[in-house]
Amino acid sequence: MNWDWLNWIVIFIYFSIILGIGIYFNRKNKNTEDYFRGSGSIPTLVTACSIYATSLSSLSFIGIPGSVYKNGWIMGMAPLGIILMVIWAAETFVPFFRELKVETAYEYLEIRFGKEFRVIGSLSFIIFHIIRIAIILYLPVLALGIVLPSINPTVLVVLVSSFCIVYTSLGGIKAVVWSDAFQTIVLLLGASVIIFLGISSIPKNVDIVEIFSMKDMIKSPEIFKVSFSGKTLLGMIVGGFLNSIYSYVGSQDIVQRYATTESTNEAKKSLYMNIPLLLISIFIFVGMGSGLYMFFKYSVTLPQDIVGNAILPYFVINYIPKGLSGLVIAAIFAATQSTVSSSLNSISVCITSDLLKSVTKCRCEKIKLKIAKCMSWAVGILSSLLALRFLKIGQSDIFLYFQSITGLLGGPIAGIFLVGIFIKKADRYSAWVGFLVSLLTAFYIGNPMKIMNIFSWYREPKVFEFLISLFVIGNCVLSAWIISFMRAKD
Repeated sequence: MNWDWLNWIVIFIYFSIILGIGIYFNRKNKNTEDYFRGSGSIPTLVTACSIYATSLSSLSFIGIPGSVYKNGWIMGMAPLGIILMVIWAAETFVPFFRELKVETAYEYLEIRFGKEFRVIGSLSFIIFHIIRIAIILYLPVLALGIVLPSINPTVLVVLVSSFCIVYTSLGGIKAVVWSDAFQTIVLLLGASVIIFLGISSIPKNVDIVEIFSMKDMIKSPEIFKVSFSGKTLLGMIVGGFLNSIYSYVGSQDIVQRYATTESTNEAKKSLYMNIPLLLISIFIFVGMGSGLYMFFKYSVTLPQDIVGNAILPYFVINYIPKGLSGLVIAAIFAATQSTVSSSLNSISVCITSDLLKSVTKCRCEKIKLKIAKCMSWAVGILSSLLALRFLKIGQSDIFLYFQSITGLLGGPIAGIFLVGIFIKKADRYSAWVGFLVSLLTAFYIGNPMKIMNIFSWYREPKVFEFLISLFVIGNCVLSAWIISFMRAKD
């Protein structure tokens, strides 16, 4: 095991910088406008890095290279679909939400379809992100469990989550966004180390093309097929686009950032700046997965009990030089904290503005600020308990598991936003029909907690996890449009 005091120094420096950012911005938060929106004063480039870092979590940093190692380059191609979504969001949804001037995205649902949809949208976001935080806490704890096997995983979860909660509750959205920008740099450096060491392990007499073709790393016979169950290029692009609709249209953590810049044009720029970062993501994830494959093919043999999400942490701790391994572990922390902090801040916004509106509307700003900070702690604790549950039961491919959760919880709400924005004749009745149809679709395809097994006729459909959103969102929009068309004729 390649771990000593130099790695601890690197990690200590990283944590000190992040905590310093939280303390610095804590002094500047005077009201909820500062805490939730940053008073619209955050630079465009910083916002761009924050949007990127929010979507690039430890789930991505650990999970995608593991999927690439197992399934080939195809698993790193989802950013191609996300790029299409970014362009659409910049031109359509940024101006739309900035003109509304809402505190949460779900205020729009109340304006369009009634207060019930505001509560439903906000609750869906909260539940989704509690699960997301738990998954994202679970993965770095897995990494640290390899580094420090003698420490109880419960202690590791508490330490990692507590640190995220402290600097998020202290500094608000400004601390989140600025720390995200710093964390983007750290995780890119960490990924570069893994790629370089993987490539350098290839013997000089070996043809790199032959390496990947032996395991269908570059392409497989199914890559260009049209299929709803296989891992195809079209499925990854369409799935990447559809799964990101919820993030850029109906998820508070990203929609919230549309209001953190000075103007609509600056907000658009922050999204367009994500395009080169997303292209870099393809190189990063494919590169890390390929680097791991090359290293364990030509340098050492990967133990049989090290599989899936444990491959990258095992490589980092045992085969990366001292100091650099500390940097990569810091990168895993960076990927974790950038997403967790964003989720905690956004959830506190939703709870304060959407669910406790009647409690907080008559309160002074200082009390509302205290309530928001308390909500960050409560959600952080709940997510930590769920992370411990994941540690107990495990997940074979956490990346694909998360994509299915996105489709199930995010799909119906994403569909309702699209119905409200683009189907002008849609009313409250047609919105309810669309929502319920998409919810039934989500249950039928995803079969959460095996609920559908109570029906003897049920057979779980074989749908690639990335494409669950296609059916969930599509059925919502289609059914709402049909009902609104029929009601308009009447």
